[in-house]
Amino acid sequence: MKINDKILSIPPYISTSWRHVKSLQMKGPFLVITLMGGESINIPNLKAEVIEQIFSAHAEYLEKSIDSQEDDPTLSQAMLNTDQGEVPFKLGIGSIDGMGNPLIHNPAQRDAPDIPKQILEKIAAIAKIISPEELNVLPKAELDCNCLHCQIVRTINIAVEPEMMTALNAEEEEVKEEELVFQQWDVTQAGDKLFNVMNKLDTQENYRVYLGHPVGCTCGKSSCEHIVAVLKS
Repeated sequence: MKINDKILSIPPYISTSWRHVKSLQMKGPFLVITLMGGESINIPNLKAEVIEQIFSAHAEYLEKSIDSQEDDPTLSQAMLNTDQGEVPFKLGIGSIDGMGNPLIHNPAQRDAPDIPKQILEKIAAIAKIISPEELNVLPKAELDCNCLHCQIVRTINIAVEPEMMTALNAEEEEVKEEELVFQQWDVTQAGDKLFNVMNKLDTQENYRVYLGHPVGCTCGKSSCEHIVAVLKS
């Protein structure tokens, strides 16, 4: 068991950081831990001193979170907007200029609470209309950091990665040389060493080519383009 202002670990019931915990309450002999995603975990028969330690650690975490938000007006206002169901920054169509200050990495906010899921979904939807060129200059999220910047950037990168990979593959795909050459003659096999040759531009023009001995074509020429078309096919 490990309980401090950052971590709540009570094997085998739960092990998580406080930023994933929404609330604590007692219901009879159970400590009910409600997570940010809405799931509740009931832990029975904890000693009184352990329960007191858990509530104290959670209160300490909340106090630090509030102090940090007061020290950072940008984060405080952005999280207020998320509580009201609004996207915590404005994005102009085709431009990331509107992201501004909320996308400045802040290590002091590494344990900030999660932005609500519905807000992240809105951010992901908006990100898909931003050009890949502009997304390329977007900073990357820091590992194990949950500041507002990293949450938003991480969401955007996940949302646009499939589109960027598709665009990249399309740019790198090479057109085969044979696809660049128009094939005038349509060749189909009619029998043993016998082929039908039809002009794609004039389907009434048909010939038969025989590749046995001797090689010949119904056009009457010994080295005609119809024989060449069959050989290439």
